[in-house]
Amino acid sequence: MNIKLVCILIIVLGMISTVNAHGLHVTPENATMIVIADNSTGVPAKKLANDIGLNVSVYNFKSGDDVLHELEHAINNTNKTILVVAYQDTVTDFLSKHPEVSGRIFVSSSDEMDIKNGLILLNSTASKNTNTSSGFLTPFITGIVIGLIGGLAGGVFWMKKKSA
Repeated sequence: MNIKLVCILIIVLGMISTVNAHGLHVTPENATMIVIADNSTGVPAKKLANDIGLNVSVYNFKSGDDVLHELEHAINNTNKTILVVAYQDTVTDFLSKHPEVSGRIFVSSSDEMDIKNGLILLNSTASKNTNTSSGFLTPFITGIVIGLIGGLAGGVFWMKKKSA
């Protein structure tokens, strides 16, 4: 009886899947331009973005760990460009460990002119990242070339079989 109970317990425990929680992701995946701020820099950054006419999402973070978590998500999302106006030390350390994202993450001071220049830089970088699509013509011509090659190969095979 004890052996059956132990076997059932081992089977049940073996069937339980582990939970791997990475934490809450604050910004949506489709957000292309975001500003990382805190309570003192969030409102001025949003006001400057509205004055310039940029559609930028400003997120207020409570700690450097939350900012670090958000930056880790930005590593794989190449469409996301980030301006950081708070927690600059955390972001500078992150950029030294991950230089591959230094072209998409910009650090600015909390000065109004620096934030404005950072927003302009953010807009120009985001527009460069979104204008790299191939459009309609490239896939269309690729499909035609593949179809022609496949059609010629099929025609040759069919004619060889028909003549034999």
